[in-house]
Amino acid sequence: MRTPLRSGRGVAAVALGLTLVALAAGGAPGADDDGGGAAGWQGLLGSRPAPQLGGRWIVVLRAPSLADRVRRAGGAATEQQMRTWTAAARDAQQRAILRLAFRGAPIDPEQSYVRVMNGFAAAIDPRLLPVLERDRAVAGVYPVRAVYTAALEAPAADPVTGMPAGDSRVGVTLPGSDGTGITVALLDTGVDTRHPYLRDRLLPGIDELDPGSDASAEQNPTEPGRPERHGTELAGLVAGSRGPGGLHGVAPRALLLPIRVAGWQPDAEGGVSVYGRSDQLLAGLEAAVDPNGDGDAHDAARIALVGVVEPFASFPDSPLARAVRGALALGTLVVAPAGNDGAAGPGYGSVAAPAGTSGALGVAALDTRRRSPTAHVLVRAGLRVLASGETPLGGAFGPAEVDAVPIIALPRRQVVAVTEGNALDRLFDRQGYSRVAGTATLLPPGPTTPEVVGELSAAGVRAVLVQGPIPAGSLGFDDPVEVPVVGIPVATARELRAALRSDVPVELSVGASSFAQNAEDGAVAPFSSTGLALDGGERPEIGAAGVGLVTSVPGRNEGGTARYGTISGSSAAAAVVAGAAALLADARPDLDAAGLRAALVATQRRGAGGSTAGLVNPQGASAAELVADPPVSSLGALGRRGNARGTVTLRNVTRRPLAVRLRAGTSPAGVTVETSRSRLVLRPGRTISLDLSLHAETRPSPPSALQGALVATAGRGVRLRIPWSVAVPATNRPVLGAVRLSGEAFTPSDRSPAVLSLVAGRVDGPPERPQILPLQRLDVELYRGPRRLGRLVRLRDLLPGRYALGVTGRGPGGARLRPGAYVLRVVGVPVGGGSATIVKIPFRLR
Repeated sequence: MRTPLRSGRGVAAVALGLTLVALAAGGAPGADDDGGGAAGWQGLLGSRPAPQLGGRWIVVLRAPSLADRVRRAGGAATEQQMRTWTAAARDAQQRAILRLAFRGAPIDPEQSYVRVMNGFAAAIDPRLLPVLERDRAVAGVYPVRAVYTAALEAPAADPVTGMPAGDSRVGVTLPGSDGTGITVALLDTGVDTRHPYLRDRLLPGIDELDPGSDASAEQNPTEPGRPERHGTELAGLVAGSRGPGGLHGVAPRALLLPIRVAGWQPDAEGGVSVYGRSDQLLAGLEAAVDPNGDGDAHDAARIALVGVVEPFASFPDSPLARAVRGALALGTLVVAPAGNDGAAGPGYGSVAAPAGTSGALGVAALDTRRRSPTAHVLVRAGLRVLASGETPLGGAFGPAEVDAVPIIALPRRQVVAVTEGNALDRLFDRQGYSRVAGTATLLPPGPTTPEVVGELSAAGVRAVLVQGPIPAGSLGFDDPVEVPVVGIPVATARELRAALRSDVPVELSVGASSFAQNAEDGAVAPFSSTGLALDGGERPEIGAAGVGLVTSVPGRNEGGTARYGTISGSSAAAAVVAGAAALLADARPDLDAAGLRAALVATQRRGAGGSTAGLVNPQGASAAELVADPPVSSLGALGRRGNARGTVTLRNVTRRPLAVRLRAGTSPAGVTVETSRSRLVLRPGRTISLDLSLHAETRPSPPSALQGALVATAGRGVRLRIPWSVAVPATNRPVLGAVRLSGEAFTPSDRSPAVLSLVAGRVDGPPERPQILPLQRLDVELYRGPRRLGRLVRLRDLLPGRYALGVTGRGPGGARLRPGAYVLRVVGVPVGGGSATIVKIPFRLR
């Protein structure tokens, strides 16, 4: 179920002053790789479909955006002020672009942002990056990354009723509220605008992939009959109404504004895949806060449900993080899934963006079903029993009786079944006979999709084995596929592969399936991402049902009935929370975007297993009086002397004064937490910020984290728990490794540059719970003897991986360098304030 990104995919082509043409590449770590597994991250964890990013970059400008102006004005502005400030932001951006062109860096932006942030996105010649970074108007240049839907779709409907069997309904309500008058922007794939479940709930849509279209669900251009479905599914969870059997969404009277930011697009494999880009997502947020585009954000959607994730990339200063905070300032609460990459930690880990950024409300998927499909599973290698016991079935089906079959393992290159050109043709020999018929097939780490299982079933596979735990019934398919899908532990999968390499026969026995009591009821689903975001904050803040939820599916059944199915994933849970936020906004119109977020987090029901993410509780939120903003306090990284500092802001959201008492709650042994004030009086509607200081007598072994909570009380019945967290990153370990230049001496060349290769960042911990340490920035500086000639390039927000950069023989200003001896000084600065790693590489130009 773990579906991490391809290592280093963020940077596609970087040319720097010496001119670095950076090509991120995955691969197995070499014997001399000291990057903590970063180079082999893709090999350890699998990959998603490879996108085509087209050399695009996002340029963030220093000029204020509309959100910046509104924030400085105290959060309020007139229509005319907003239009004036939006126009001023646009003018400042145009002046910056003209000045860059005058300096030899002509840019034609594809996307422009002036509301949630000030910046633009464009396909940029890599050689221009140093010019951009040095310009006084530019705050930073960031890579465009891919964003992916965060769900496991499972439309297996009855052809007569149109409803799936064994469906799970959300059951989140707020008496007296149904979302009337609340607009929820849905930033996702296209939506089936003709589905009766969504009739009268949809506003005219906005398409950021195909401007001018209406955000309808598009068909796969290579396989007609396969429409984008994720957006339709989330739309049904939020605001579906009048469904069969009384089925409805959480807020059935809310209005939905579909904004298509992901869909079928060309991929790097020569086919098409469903994904979006971070620059397209930013454009969607711009549209959500100003749907009519007139520069006035008073028509902003109250809630923006983002159904896609930027895996692992919860950088606190990224363009997406800035934009989410900007949306919050303009009155739009961004609700986002935490991702489906499983638990990580205890250091930085698997939480995706934008859920892991400080302005969003991140959501985990909880398994709230009381009963789930299981079967007894026995795995043997020769005479050894590797696994035995009652096991959840990931699909909706299992065998009717005991089935024993041999196990084979598929190599990674076979498991990409998305479009034409990516089919599992290696499953068949030249005569057309299946190589896998009658077997149980062990998939490599990576995404387990309906397409993959469907391909395997068509080839005659009797069972599918997935590495890692999966919730029962969480996977499903376009058509019923009657093969059991079984999750096995990572260690068991490793033993199976070792046995197969040694020609030891391995066998899977699966007993008859049945529905049993769900032992994980109320817990965070094992696929749902949890852990520390890259600002040190514990994420996600809240949870909701996210396994096997019934909802609308695009298209019609053979009998003409509307299609319904089930969906699992953190995006499904985010849709439930977005609906709950709409209910709360209907019931409490006095709460702004930050107040909605704080009230929902403050009143959630504590979840099983001690996770920060509990079950959303809109009824409790409607009666909230005291909240914290933000609801979870991040204290960053622990200092060398065991100290950390931060702030906690309390807010009175009632009409009566509150006498608040603040005390330390739970904390690890040897850790003391103090606030600047322990008693205070909060007047109605007021906020107050308090300093928070932490001291740890003993520094934990990195990478790890310290976590605890403060407790604020205000008389009887008012009790607020404020979680806090501190990251303890691996500051004493190198974050650069295997740094090499392809030649010690070479002739300057723009067409055939020398190659500077390196491993950036770290990946520590076991594969099933990786702990990542990305780079805040990577600088490459040029020296001649002791004299610094300048910085050739600065790359920001690098995820762990192997990178290659072309060295052409040009200096920081772009001029050809004279022959002689030079030194490249490569500086890697990790996230969290750790010590920089510096590597010097001498070379000679002929």
